[in-house]
Amino acid sequence: MATHEFEGFVLRPVTAADAVAVTNVINSVSQEFSGIDEETAEEVQEFWQTPGIDMQNDIRALVSPTGEVAGYAEAIAWNEVPVNPYIFQRVQPALIGTPQHGLLLDWVIERCKDALARVPEELRVAIGMHSLADIPAQGALLTSRGFKVMRHLFEMAADFTEESAAATWPEGITLRPFDAERDLADVYRAHEEAFSDHFGHVDEEFESGLKRFRHLLVESNEFDKDLWLVAVSGDEVAGYLVGRKKPHEDGHLGWVNILGVRRPWRKHGLGLALLLHSFGEFYRRGWMRAELDVDASSLTGAVRLYERAGMRVVRRHERYELELRPGKELMTTEAHN
Repeated sequence: MATHEFEGFVLRPVTAADAVAVTNVINSVSQEFSGIDEETAEEVQEFWQTPGIDMQNDIRALVSPTGEVAGYAEAIAWNEVPVNPYIFQRVQPALIGTPQHGLLLDWVIERCKDALARVPEELRVAIGMHSLADIPAQGALLTSRGFKVMRHLFEMAADFTEESAAATWPEGITLRPFDAERDLADVYRAHEEAFSDHFGHVDEEFESGLKRFRHLLVESNEFDKDLWLVAVSGDEVAGYLVGRKKPHEDGHLGWVNILGVRRPWRKHGLGLALLLHSFGEFYRRGWMRAELDVDASSLTGAVRLYERAGMRVVRRHERYELELRPGKELMTTEAHN
């Protein structure tokens, strides 16, 4: 493991009492480089409670000599076969690229390496992480540790001055109100099928995946069943959209958490219909903006879909990767036919 102290800065596990301080660090970076708040303390606390996260061992705070939380890192390797452990890390803007930042980064890399013992030797293992683009000091630090930019992520947005055009639903498709007890497992199955064509997807055991899906989306303080759109063909879930409220400088915006269409129903306008319908729901709540994240090189052409809905790129992130071990690739790298 890396040394856990540098010029009075130390690493320690987080506790629930650190949520506000950690959120302040995260938002200091997003405000500096994007002019927005990225997280709320409630969202941070909810995430720490996600099944599969070990707060004692998977998360660290970087603490200054005066006791201030100056940085934060997560090592996420909750898949049954963790071939792509994921890093989330932030430090106060003044510390980006410094040895103190390196101290935190080295710890989280080493923690991710623990996943190697849980992966069959013939499989490739690589750490992934995202960083806001155009932060040279951070890019230099990541490069010095062997990370390479592999892909990009777009944050896209649409602003509303009036209610969007009504959705046109493909023949045979209807919307039904979301009922968690009835629909959650079916929506999760549809999600796993739809996202098996998304870069980086790795199949996982159904019950553990469903448990996390429920915690992150249904048990969230921002859960709103009316923003879950379930499109069905007969009794089958053909597509779905999960929306929620998110803080914004003008009050709130509508955030599209997940949008998925199963393969048999693609290329018939279902994705666009779900998106436009969600825009209408956001508008009726007084939210004049919608946003979402998307892989810039989406294997299913999602960027083109969002552009057709009137969305534009507002922020860019770089996806970095650090290969820990070569071998057979288990995660999705191309769409299925």
